Amino acid sequence: MKRHALLLTFALIVSLLPMTAHCDFFTDVKNAYLPGEVKALMVGELEAPIIEVESKTPLPLGVTIILTEPFPSSLTLAQGNSLANMLAEKGWNVIISPFNMPKSSSNAETSSEQDSEMLTEEASSPTETALAIHPRSNQLTQYLNFEAATEALTLQLNALDNYLQDRTGYRMVIAQGMLATTYLSSIETQPNLQPDTFVAISPFWPEENTNNLVIDTIAKANFPVLDLSLSDFNDWETITTMKRKIRAKNELKLHYRQVILPNNSLIFSIKEIEKNPNIHMVANSTIGWTRHLGW
Repeated sequence: MKRHALLLTFALIVSLLPMTAHCDFFTDVKNAYLPGEVKALMVGELEAPIIEVESKTPLPLGVTIILTEPFPSSLTLAQGNSLANMLAEKGWNVIISPFNMPKSSSNAETSSEQDSEMLTEEASSPTETALAIHPRSNQLTQYLNFEAATEALTLQLNALDNYLQDRTGYRMVIAQGMLATTYLSSIETQPNLQPDTFVAISPFWPEENTNNLVIDTIAKANFPVLDLSLSDFNDWETITTMKRKIRAKNELKLHYRQVILPNNSLIFSIKEIEKNPNIHMVANSTIGWTRHLGW
């Protein structure tokens, strides 16, 4: 009886983990700002944080959405803030939208099933546990699922689109790394979410088939794309850098530009006047790109 009650309790805890993680994510972002600076955006039944930075010019060009994520492979919240302030000085209203990359649901279910079995049966030997995951296998993709990430981001993009319905001007979206790849997949399935331009910073996904999708989605996109590549960012991004440029050229994509930026991602300063040089280069390239488009 006690064992049955323990199993039910464990199952309840597992089912609440995604909700708890999302609430912690919202709280962490909220605590990083002064009271009132973070607004709540309803994404389905959950609250997602957004931060607005108003344009510093009398006639705004439009809205820029900066998608951030708490991983070095994407724009972090601090980098998003710096980029938002620079774009605001050039006439953009900016929405910083942090995204919480979901864990693989299949992996979570497998883990819960294995844990349940361990509660009802004798624990497996260390040797059997060690054989479950090969030491040379890709650990990251065991916990991240591309389809789940695309579905979650699409839900968040729809919520942002509803929130910005009354905003006039151009719509620009900026994302980096795995989040940039996820964004390209999201808007491919929902054309109504397409922006006026997209700035992709070193897009990649740590799995070959998905990583190769970046080449096709950029070349076939119906909107202008600024393809910023941080040199030596990682092997996955480097593999497709030249292929993205060649495919876009062969597809006769008119509004496409690839810029290779030196990668100084390890340079950091807490002084406001010494911001990450990567952000300066991204901001300058983005402003140059929008002026090329005639905005």
